[in-house]
Amino acid sequence: MGDKSLREFLSTVPLFAPLSELERDAIAGVMSHRKAKKREILFYEGDLCTAIFLLECGMVKVYKTTEDGREQIVNVLHEGDLFPHIGMFGGSPYPATAEAMEESSLYSINVQELTMLLQGNSALCIRLLQILEGKIRDLQRRLSDVLSKDMKEKIMNTLSSLARSRGIEEADGYLLPMELTHQDLADMVGTTRETVSRIVSQLKREGHIEFDSHRIWIRRL
Repeated sequence: MGDKSLREFLSTVPLFAPLSELERDAIAGVMSHRKAKKREILFYEGDLCTAIFLLECGMVKVYKTTEDGREQIVNVLHEGDLFPHIGMFGGSPYPATAEAMEESSLYSINVQELTMLLQGNSALCIRLLQILEGKIRDLQRRLSDVLSKDMKEKIMNTLSSLARSRGIEEADGYLLPMELTHQDLADMVGTTRETVSRIVSQLKREGHIEFDSHRIWIRRL
């Protein structure tokens, strides 16, 4: 992607869209482009956060590893997502591990260079705080879902949340064009693949969802 198309891309990213062209040019100047293969690790939980990433296209999962070695997916990221949010000001470890779920294209931003930009740009600082507030609210909603005792409700709420944020709105529901396995969903809600398979089958029979490896349709709640 050339400089011109990078500037155009930044104008579509919520964090950078309100900025002037000169400000976006400054940000583009500290970005490095890279490709990631499917299942490639972008960073590991606990490593020092030296760079943050902006996803141009593809899909990345962010997960923590439990004490018994299982993955607990924290988030699934798509085009235009900036990550991680913890550690972007330097001096902190990566809060989780990030892995490409498919071949992806992304940009890395050096944390020290980003900090220098923020020190001289109050508009970018304010916009960044607004984005972080939205992420915190989303995590609060997801924590409420995780604490729910009903696993069927957890799964439906998780799918509905993904659909509202990433799906294509239709008359009676949402189409979510993404690859999401039963194991991925199990890692997101904290249960086993077998439990997810059983509940997904039940939700299919009840007409709440259509689910295959490349697309998911979710009826509007």
